[in-house]
Amino acid sequence: MTTLGAGERAIRTAAAVFMGLALLTLAFGLGYMVKDLRGDSTSPPSGSGTVAAVSTDPVGASILDQIYDLLKKHYVDRDTLDVTALRQAAISGVITSLNDRETSYLTPDDVRKSGIDQGATYQGIGATVSSASGQVQIVAPYRDSPAEKAGIKAGDLILEVNGERTDGWTADQAAQKVRGVKGTTVLLTVKHSDGKTESVSIIRGEIDIQSVFTEPEIAPIPGESGKSLVDSTGREVTDIAYLNISQFHEKTLGELRTKARDIESKGYKGLVLDLRSNPGGLLSATVDVAEEFLNSGTILAEKDGDGKTQTWNAKQGGILTRIPIVILMDKGSASGAEVLAAALRDNGRAKIVGTVSYGKGTVNQLMPIKDCGDSKGCGALYMAVGRWLTPKGDQIEGTGIKPDVEVPLTANDYIDKGDLQLFKAIDMLRGK
Repeated sequence: MTTLGAGERAIRTAAAVFMGLALLTLAFGLGYMVKDLRGDSTSPPSGSGTVAAVSTDPVGASILDQIYDLLKKHYVDRDTLDVTALRQAAISGVITSLNDRETSYLTPDDVRKSGIDQGATYQGIGATVSSASGQVQIVAPYRDSPAEKAGIKAGDLILEVNGERTDGWTADQAAQKVRGVKGTTVLLTVKHSDGKTESVSIIRGEIDIQSVFTEPEIAPIPGESGKSLVDSTGREVTDIAYLNISQFHEKTLGELRTKARDIESKGYKGLVLDLRSNPGGLLSATVDVAEEFLNSGTILAEKDGDGKTQTWNAKQGGILTRIPIVILMDKGSASGAEVLAAALRDNGRAKIVGTVSYGKGTVNQLMPIKDCGDSKGCGALYMAVGRWLTPKGDQIEGTGIKPDVEVPLTANDYIDKGDLQLFKAIDMLRGK
């Protein structure tokens, strides 16, 4: 087997980041921020009340009580019966029967720890994680984060958290275990991409999440161009602007406007808007960002379970409403990224280059459960209550957004040829 040099190993690591190791990432400490695009309130919708036990017993809940009574009286190993485990299994069965990846049950402890938040800061280690491969894997540490400073790298497998094996964990479960208060320590056992396993002690910190960047995340030409924007020939690009929006939070609009004014003042002929591996965020931030590129038109619509539709339309006054745009998108582009891409494309403001996006177009609400008779609390349902539709009326959930120009990009493609998707966007804006 050929031994890779340090430079090539770095390039392959960067490629792994670039390709997005997850279909959808979950940031440690971000709660469920990157999991959904929803309203800014986590309270139940008006008039919905709370989810509570009903006297009519429509689903036959009394059967469960009878089963437990029979087990308690006659089961051969009745000393091993665990009421909590039985109840959790029953709840899991109900949720599983929905066959809906966007609806889940949160235990009382989950609710207390989740810190559901979509702000620009959080307390944690500063990394994104995926369980799409069947193992808990680091997608990328944030720049200058505790995770990065401790040596956590893209592609690392998290084998243990504080001595507890992660086998079978979801990204949600990993986040629950890893997030925590600033100043506290979490011990991770990680396996690096070179096969080395080590224990890493990380002191959690206050993480500022920047969401808008004017330089690529990795080198367009690996090992040569650095973070400079270059075309396929390696020449620095001075006629095309570049913006990467990594997610949508409360400060994204301000960050975008600062950079948009600079772009507008320099008279660029086009803009590459990079939404690759953007998992979404706040609905309000997504709409605000869209309005910086649109003077009119529909941004998105929401259709609920009763078939009622609410529509968001753009207002005039955006900064970048005239510059030609090509959007970069991949399978890690989800939720808000998909809404923005569809809004600009359907309103004739942009073309999309890359691959089909993730297909996350569900509105979620955190709905507390009450009156369950448990003094420790009843938990909550994190429930799908609506679907996002593109301006043309297409459903995003489960389908995703198809690019106008499909440009696949594997890790090997990137190593051999560079960022083919970026190069294609630049060529399109130059009329090639």
